[in-house]
Amino acid sequence: MVKLTLNDNAKRPKYLLLSDSIVEQIEKGELVLDEKLPSVNQLSRHFSFSRETVFKALNHLSEKGIVRAVDKIGYFVDDVSIHNDYKVFFMLDKFTTFKEDLFNSLLLNLGNLAKVSMYFHHQNFEIFEALIAQNLKNYTHFVITTYLDNPRKVKKVLNSIPPEKRIILDKCERNLSEGYGMVYQDFENDIFMALADNLNLVKKYGRLILIDHENAPHGDFVRTGFKKFCKEYNFEGEVHKDLLPDQFNKGNLYITIDAYDRDLVEIIKLVRAENWKLGNQIGLISYNDTTTKEILDGGITVISTDFKKMGAAAAEMILSGNLIQKQNTTNVILRNSL
Repeated sequence: MVKLTLNDNAKRPKYLLLSDSIVEQIEKGELVLDEKLPSVNQLSRHFSFSRETVFKALNHLSEKGIVRAVDKIGYFVDDVSIHNDYKVFFMLDKFTTFKEDLFNSLLLNLGNLAKVSMYFHHQNFEIFEALIAQNLKNYTHFVITTYLDNPRKVKKVLNSIPPEKRIILDKCERNLSEGYGMVYQDFENDIFMALADNLNLVKKYGRLILIDHENAPHGDFVRTGFKKFCKEYNFEGEVHKDLLPDQFNKGNLYITIDAYDRDLVEIIKLVRAENWKLGNQIGLISYNDTTTKEILDGGITVISTDFKKMGAAAAEMILSGNLIQKQNTTNVILRNSL
């Protein structure tokens, strides 16, 4: 323990001087992986620091993943590759190709300055709550997508994260404690504007059908915007949980939000079985662009946000410390299916 010495820097807070000293010993190899650090009381007495200052230093190192706390035992060296400025807790509701783009963009834009750990809550509140509670002291930032029931409980858990460490992605989470970052989609307005801006094409079809698949967590918002459009522009609009082959008729325009595109595939199969053509007898709009949709059946029209841009925005907030709230751009990419 005596090998720990403080650098002479009067302008630097005491807790950072202490954490600097521990980092320096790790860099020199004098503290090694899994080695136990001196106790809080020992450090407090040795440097004449308050226990609060010592705890603050150790928590700072814990957030960066350099040390770990073991309950009732003490603190241990947890990482000897300590040249990351940030340690990021990244939690998704589930993994899709779009969320993979988001994750890879975050990694790319953070570069070597951060270590990112990925978690999934699978839209299970208990998992969501437990993962955050277990890791509150282990990361410098928490980047999270929610899509969970019980907004009141979700808000409480999110507010347990200090706002300066909290970045919410994809789904808008309002009314949290001030100062947090967020990059979100406005699903209700996006579907309304996508249809309104392309009214001349939508008018080709007599009936609009939204397939509100249960695996689409944003379905409630899309459904609201869809119904609003149909009412305002006097369209016959229906919302189905599943594709109904016996109601597959000429003049239908389908909007699919299935996260795995199974509804899209079934529609294409039905079109081919009737020797019809997408964009003529049947219209189709899908959510989220992929390279396959660019070429499938001459091209599928999509409503798509830029998940790479979302990941880059989250990385910029982490690196700059400037946490803001903004809507991520969503575009309609017109192709032959409309």
